[in-house]
Amino acid sequence: MDGNFALNISKMRFNSTTTETITYGNTSVLQPSDDEILGPAVVLTFIILRAVQGILSIVGNLVTIIAVFTFEMLRENPACRMVASLALADFFWGMASFCGNPARQLSSSVSFLNSLCYVRVFFNLLSGHGNVYFTLLCTLDRYVFITRPLRYQSIVTLARASRAILIVWMVLVLQTALILSLASTADAEKQCSYEAVINRVALRGIIAQFVLITFCVIVPLYGVIGYISWKANKTEPHISNYPPEAQSAQKEKLQGRKWAKTIGLVLGSYIICYTPFLVGDLVVVFSFSKPYPFEILLVRRMLTTLYNMQAILNPFIYAWKNVHFRQAYNKLLSRRRQVASIQQ
Repeated sequence: MDGNFALNISKMRFNSTTTETITYGNTSVLQPSDDEILGPAVVLTFIILRAVQGILSIVGNLVTIIAVFTFEMLRENPACRMVASLALADFFWGMASFCGNPARQLSSSVSFLNSLCYVRVFFNLLSGHGNVYFTLLCTLDRYVFITRPLRYQSIVTLARASRAILIVWMVLVLQTALILSLASTADAEKQCSYEAVINRVALRGIIAQFVLITFCVIVPLYGVIGYISWKANKTEPHISNYPPEAQSAQKEKLQGRKWAKTIGLVLGSYIICYTPFLVGDLVVVFSFSKPYPFEILLVRRMLTTLYNMQAILNPFIYAWKNVHFRQAYNKLLSRRRQVASIQQ
């Protein structure tokens, strides 16, 4: 390889895959695309999986948002407002899943595909950063509740929680706009992916941000929350041993601790789903060169599928661990069944 390295890419469509011709000086090397290496059957399988995951994410998180703002028992709870914002971030991920291969079949216009590529990356950025920021916000909320239970309601009011959520969304939009302003020119016919569009420096910053906030802030805070909750559960008497006038306050305190466990499960699912994807991508980028072998590409797609699960799991976690969300989901779904039976 000499210093006069020239890269020319010619695209040939077959079943929405591309073949790349790379030129090193006067020598041309035909390099197959990732989709060609995987084969149409494997590619189609992952496209279907991504579409199913997108539908589940959109439906589950949309129901969560509607539940929070429909039922007073959830709407008046600041922690539930934060969960609704987390659900909105996951909803954007579901929308992004339909801006990839399924949308490519709608049009062959280059400008349409490139615009769609930016929309996809925009949704991905909102979803990724939103998960980190709103998980941090939920963690801070539970930290205040666990460490200052008597002052919690005066510290975390509905108005303050709403302002904090608004500030986080403003930061999200501004940060996403800044990253997209540094993005490379989209070439959706060749490849539309997070890594292909985002500037390398910005990409490193995104990874560093996730690692620092998640493992240096959220996880230690949850260690404190878990320890204080465990110690309180061991030392406090059973609720029946409290006088009747104090039982309602103690019951509310216990429910707050259960909600801390729920948010802890959400954090755990995010770490379990995202960390293998992050580590796997870093290993592939620094240990292998293109074209990647079939086994490496297959593992990457599988890790991506695992990462995508985190946007689907959260509504199930809320329904499993929180009785108010479970009741809200049941009421919403029963209403939909009644409307469907009336229409029939």
